Amino acid sequence: MERRIFSTLIPGCQHFLADYDNVYQGLLHIIVRHYRQFQKVIPALWTVMQRLPLELLQAMDAATFARSEDMSDRLRDVANILEGDKESAVVEALIEAQELVAAYFDTVMTPTCYQKKSTTKARKLQHIFEVKMGVADAELILAVSKDASNPRIITSFFRKPKKPTPIAVIPTPQPTKRTASGWETVTKRKRYAY
Repeated sequence: MERRIFSTLIPGCQHFLADYDNVYQGLLHIIVRHYRQFQKVIPALWTVMQRLPLELLQAMDAATFARSEDMSDRLRDVANILEGDKESAVVEALIEAQELVAAYFDTVMTPTCYQKKSTTKARKLQHIFEVKMGVADAELILAVSKDASNPRIITSFFRKPKKPTPIAVIPTPQPTKRTASGWETVTKRKRYAY
């Protein structure tokens, strides 16, 4: 199985590694699970995806929208279709799609785009890059293995950055003035005689 090495100048990380042709992790996994997001930043990916057979596209859509408990079954469905379909046109299209994602990673995995390294609630390691998704700001999340110097890319996806929650300012009523007797002052109205 081939690997792609992404050299980087990110502090504490020398390289990122990504597998080709692996439905469960790496570049092909990213395409299977998140190609709809990546089409927004890589317009040529849509053209490549249109060359794939309908059955494979439907299986990829099922994997894209699968719940976490069904995801491994949907990925296995895609792997089974790929095992049965060794047609050169399909293989070439998937390699081209993986190369497009790899080329995109080369452009955004820079120290200027790098935001931070974080850990999810499930204790999975992520590297977060600030990118543009069309005209909107977004975060490219790289879920990686815990290898310190050469982490392996498991998957990648986009997330809209969380905007700071505005603090609601609730107007408070004006304090009422107490009189010497303890009663509040009441506005006096003028009476007009008709």
